[in-house]
Amino acid sequence: MKAIFSRIILFGILIGAFFSCETKKADSPNGVTYDSLSVSRIYHMDNDSTKPSCTVKVKYIFPVKYSDTGVLSKIQRELNYAILEDESYESLSPDSAVEKYASDYIKNYIDEAKVQFPDWSESDETEDYFSFYKSIESKVLYDKNKLLSYQVSTMDYKGGANSSTLYKNVVLDLKTGNVVTEQDIFIPEYKKVLNAMLTSKIAEQNNVKKAEELLEFGYWGIEDITSNNNFYLDDNGLTYIFNQGEYSAPSLGKIQVPFSFEELSAILKPDSPISFLFK
Repeated sequence: MKAIFSRIILFGILIGAFFSCETKKADSPNGVTYDSLSVSRIYHMDNDSTKPSCTVKVKYIFPVKYSDTGVLSKIQRELNYAILEDESYESLSPDSAVEKYASDYIKNYIDEAKVQFPDWSESDETEDYFSFYKSIESKVLYDKNKLLSYQVSTMDYKGGANSSTLYKNVVLDLKTGNVVTEQDIFIPEYKKVLNAMLTSKIAEQNNVKKAEELLEFGYWGIEDITSNNNFYLDDNGLTYIFNQGEYSAPSLGKIQVPFSFEELSAILKPDSPISFLFK
């Protein structure tokens, strides 16, 4: 079933909006039915297409049907927060949450433009220098064995060279609706061991023997890296992501560090929400 609708909203300015919604039955062992929502809006200052603008795009895939309605409600809230990163959107339906987010983004741009760029018309800077762009896209990476691994990628551009792409991963236990954290799957004293493994793996990925040697490649502080709960799950193991700028130059992008369950066996709890994957 498909529904396509468009909305034009007048804020004293012209805002273009396009929504598309598509529901599909996932071929999923977990029996989850998903819906997808796509939103795109652009606003030009003073309703003038020659002036700076902001653009916000959101592609959101979310569960709409699951056998346990209580768990479904919990994971919907968790995913609203994961993709929009504000508690004010948690309790809203996905379409209402995204619509409010887009409106809030444009309002914040207008307020920020008034403060930062009051004399834009008299400036020699190009239009793009004051134009903002943000895109958010979600993906289901794993949906089996009562576990859901979900990833959100966010590209944020705020004029000039201020651009970043960040990745956020959420693993959900479909038995409880809870987010699965490091503390849930690793033994209490895991941190020191895992951090050492991260350092060793990143050095290995770059063909160096010591983490200090990574400095010349644009990495910094790898010898002191610490796990960040930003991991996704599959049948083989866990993959950690460190976003650009965390431990490396922004130009290097994200650091991706995969571990098999075998590599992590010394620190995995025997009775965690994911333990049946490696037993």
